[in-house]
Amino acid sequence: MNYELEIAFDFKNSKEYFVRYEPIELTDSEKIPEKLKNKKLYVFEKVKPKAKNIGTFLLEFLNLDFSNALHLNYFLVHYFLVNFIASKKNYLNFEYYKSIDLTSEIMDNPKIILTEDEFIDYAEGTKLLYFSFIDSTQFVFRNIAEKIYFKTLFESSTEEDSDYESLKILKDNETYESILDNISENFKDIKMNFDLDSFFLGSNTNKSKDNIRYYYSSNDFTCLLFICMKEFMNYKNSFRIIKCKNCNHYFIPKTAHKTLYCDNIFKDDLTCKEFADKVSSSRTYANDPICKKYRNRYKNLSKQASISNNPEVLSLYERYKVDGAVMLDKYKHDEISGSDFKKWIDRMKIRK
Repeated sequence: MNYELEIAFDFKNSKEYFVRYEPIELTDSEKIPEKLKNKKLYVFEKVKPKAKNIGTFLLEFLNLDFSNALHLNYFLVHYFLVNFIASKKNYLNFEYYKSIDLTSEIMDNPKIILTEDEFIDYAEGTKLLYFSFIDSTQFVFRNIAEKIYFKTLFESSTEEDSDYESLKILKDNETYESILDNISENFKDIKMNFDLDSFFLGSNTNKSKDNIRYYYSSNDFTCLLFICMKEFMNYKNSFRIIKCKNCNHYFIPKTAHKTLYCDNIFKDDLTCKEFADKVSSSRTYANDPICKKYRNRYKNLSKQASISNNPEVLSLYERYKVDGAVMLDKYKHDEISGSDFKKWIDRMKIRK
């Protein structure tokens, strides 16, 4: 049986489908060898892919918290366990296959059937094998998401490195297209498949099948991460991944409008976006010293402009009205720090 990782995209409905193999307890006593009757056995069966919001797999990976054992275990077992076991190709070592008479039919199409102890052992083995690799891969794809891939490489390079000059140029104009084109040679273990009946297990009730022409498969999860970003970028020019300024989780904005906060619940049943608006509204001229400083500078410039014929004063006042409103909004939404806003205000005065 083929246990490759598989994913398909329905861009019309903003959905994606990731193939999963779920462990199902073997309860048919006739199929359980006598010597294993006292043990739980699990057979991994392919289940019909369920529709998830587009970007679910990519975002779950980018937001994977390595300090949270439950989160890490769930992600590894959910996505990689079966692929990891199948890559070992050691079915004959499973207790189940050691306890039955092997036939050519079984050998030609073996299923993953594990005892409960084997299940736990392989889950732990998956973690040990993938932990450092996933950690480093996450670092790379986060840099891609934030468009600082070349910048990060450049900062760790020296003038003696052969790619120093090229990185120096690339870092100043990073786009998803430039990054993905540059690294595409590293992601060759991927296939495009057209047998959608096999992917959806012959389901004719899935309306998304009409919007999907193919799916991707690979034994390397990094290739699926790469193809996710490539497909999203090709489908929508405005595609971008944002790191929430509030909770630091990555998310894909639903519109092309500028946004800095996600819609995840953060505190007191408020989303990050709602929480940020609440904090912003609390920063007023009365209770925030920097807002008060901004307001006082505005009043001073307005007074100077009303009594002066100096074009420099008038120009500065007009600039303060326009740029100041932008800077104030950025400060209220934590796009700039209080110290940066204060320095900007201090610069906005006529030098004697």
